[in-house]
Amino acid sequence: MKKILIVDDSVSIANAMRRSLESTGYEVETLNESATFFDGRAAAFDPDLLILDINMPRFDGFYVLEMAKKINTCPRAKVLMCSTKIFEQDLKRARSLGADDFLIKPFTASDLTAKVSALIGPP
Repeated sequence: MKKILIVDDSVSIANAMRRSLESTGYEVETLNESATFFDGRAAAFDPDLLILDINMPRFDGFYVLEMAKKINTCPRAKVLMCSTKIFEQDLKRARSLGADDFLIKPFTASDLTAKVSALIGPP
């Protein structure tokens, strides 16, 4: 079973993503504080995909992605960045840091599962 780690400070959005992805057959974990990404749970879960919200308190999604690559946390994971607004400079920055794709909020369950399936395949 393919594993997905969602890092999003919005509990309701993270839970909605979790329900959609679990109903499709993926194994999903969520972290609602970006700082907890670095406490060992992310590495221990060893996800196939990271879904990172860009706008989070303390550490934004760009920082999480940059540090994950730098310290080799979740090295095999594809990265899907998400945000309510993504500007051209955000796309360029995320790609330069190693993001694989983007999802704009609000999104439908089918939008989410299509992006996930395109990145890591079916569960």
